[in-house]
Amino acid sequence: MESSTIDLKIGLAFSGGGYRAACFCLGTLSYLNETTLFGKPLREHVVALSTVSGGTITGAAYAVGIKQGKSFDTIYETLYSFMNDTDLVSLGLDRLLSNEGWKRNRIKSLINAFADVYNKELFKGSTFGTLMTDSNPIHLKHISFNATEFSNALQFRFQWSDKITKPAAEESPRGIIGNKFFRIPEEAASEIRMGDILAASSCFPGGFEPINFPSDFQYEGSSKLSELCENPHYRVGLMDGGIVDNQGIEPILLADQRMKRNLEHPDQQEHALDLIIVSDVASPYMEDYKQSTQHPATGWRKLSPAIILSINSVLLLTCAALLYLFITNGNTIMIIVSTAIATLSILLFLLGRLLNELPIKFNVPEFFLKPFGKLLRLKLQVYETMISNRKNSLLKMTNEVFLKHVRRLNYNRIYNDESWKNRRMMNAIYELRKDEKGYRDKIQEKKIPEYLMPSAKVQEVATVASSMSTTLWFTRDELEKMNMLNTIITCGQFTTCWNLLEYLEGIKRNNSNTNPNHASILQLEEKLKSHWMSFQEDPFWLVEVINKRSGVF
Repeated sequence: MESSTIDLKIGLAFSGGGYRAACFCLGTLSYLNETTLFGKPLREHVVALSTVSGGTITGAAYAVGIKQGKSFDTIYETLYSFMNDTDLVSLGLDRLLSNEGWKRNRIKSLINAFADVYNKELFKGSTFGTLMTDSNPIHLKHISFNATEFSNALQFRFQWSDKITKPAAEESPRGIIGNKFFRIPEEAASEIRMGDILAASSCFPGGFEPINFPSDFQYEGSSKLSELCENPHYRVGLMDGGIVDNQGIEPILLADQRMKRNLEHPDQQEHALDLIIVSDVASPYMEDYKQSTQHPATGWRKLSPAIILSINSVLLLTCAALLYLFITNGNTIMIIVSTAIATLSILLFLLGRLLNELPIKFNVPEFFLKPFGKLLRLKLQVYETMISNRKNSLLKMTNEVFLKHVRRLNYNRIYNDESWKNRRMMNAIYELRKDEKGYRDKIQEKKIPEYLMPSAKVQEVATVASSMSTTLWFTRDELEKMNMLNTIITCGQFTTCWNLLEYLEGIKRNNSNTNPNHASILQLEEKLKSHWMSFQEDPFWLVEVINKRSGVF
């Protein structure tokens, strides 16, 4: 097949997951760069890019980098050095301590401090306008960096696309920036700093407060954004894009729809994209919920709020009497001791009053307030169990139940739709871990050949890589003792290689819903096999090659 006949179009989605996602996605991207088809890296066949949270670190830096004419190795070195050398927490706190740059109603918050660090250390002041130009065209034709808005619980997309030749009624020819409720004018969007976009996309609940659009996005010289601040319609709080779509799948599907309308004969094919690759560091698995155990009612657990208040009242009266006695006798040491105890007693009394008034401040109906006095007679043992169970269930709901349910819903959009058969590929960090059933079942069922059984070395690296928690930093131990940065990048590389080989096996078994572009990918098979065998022997071989070539030490 001649290279001139190839028009392979890939959609690439980068999931959220902090630095774990950023590194894994960098591994995916670097492997696509090393894998060439007729002399052209596979990454240059990526026409649509959608990123969320940690994936936006890699995706945004890459998109801006190639638009600025930088080589892939230069972009790789920038990202690697940023994650290896930049102390986000320390620099973010330094920004909070500084009084500079907090004008124009921009709130002094941790997420805005991080945005300033991203702007300075990673993007060097680049704005979204860097991507919103037809000069220096790049292979990425549809780009979306995704956050979640807190007015309608919808995705908020920092999006830019090739012109739509057949736009729908009231549709922007470049795609909507924001969403249908908050359509950001292109002039204002072009002023938005890439650091602020990354901050909005990775602003995960609990770790950060919402970032406010457009007031927190203002800076010296952002005249159009400042004008938006005068219009109440545009005011909205933004947080992590993973809240509604942690895999970034929806923007890829929307890009496919826009691309299809640009086809000469759109009714002759179901989709414009030939392949969607979702690089995902989230796991579908959950540990069983473990309820808190109730400790025996001994020691302080035997007490109740009523008993504590009674003891505190007696203690306060006793301290007052003793204080009078010691003042009379001139005993300075005992005066200090009695005063300290009395102060603590008064504080405890005031705390009790505050807690008693809280239900009223939160407008709790009087009907529910009447039996509240009974709570004062419950032992602290009961309170401990109730608080512990609520904490555990709330954390599990927000960190696992909710996110995994949303994950299933988004994956179902392409895996329950037969029109995407042979046009989808999940690339997950956990797939090649030790004791993972997936690859073993596929080999046993002869869906993939024996040579795709990962070696013990590959399994070990995948296990370590998938164990990292969702944070926006590496600890010194993770960098120096665990080699975590290289480990996760490596995992992204060999997992991408493995999934491409599995994808080819599926096409060879059943090539329905494919076209000549898919057939061209089969020509990669021998090169992919060669890479896989090298990974089996030494999982770090490719990351060492790229690190040396890009000047990473």
